[in-house]
Amino acid sequence: MKVDQKSDIYSFGVVLMELLTGKRPIEAEFGESQDIVGWVRERLRSRQGAEEVLDKSIGGHCTHIREEMLLVLRIAVLCTAQSPKDRPTMRDVMSMLGEAKPRRKSNGASSVVAIVDKDKPVFTPVADADQFM
Repeated sequence: MKVDQKSDIYSFGVVLMELLTGKRPIEAEFGESQDIVGWVRERLRSRQGAEEVLDKSIGGHCTHIREEMLLVLRIAVLCTAQSPKDRPTMRDVMSMLGEAKPRRKSNGASSVVAIVDKDKPVFTPVADADQFM
């Protein structure tokens, strides 16, 4: 494996997942041959919802904190894309993290990230978890 910026981005995404889920990169509960990245992706695909992977001890029931955590989880998912060419640059990650604030005027729907062109904001609120992946 060639170590470069894209592998650093992947590692950064793993660290974000660890912080957001409260889990280690490899845990018995993930199953044989499964790591945190596969576990998170599996949970997101299974319709258990993104909220279910988040560490419940962080943010409590504060909606704004949970929304910010969902935004950062989306960044983690982008950073851990299987193909290195699909991963963002660190400059893009820093920009997304800077914008990882939920829109306070939302109608209560969970906000997740939608990547758009560079002239528009990186994040937009969406109500459907299918937009997450």
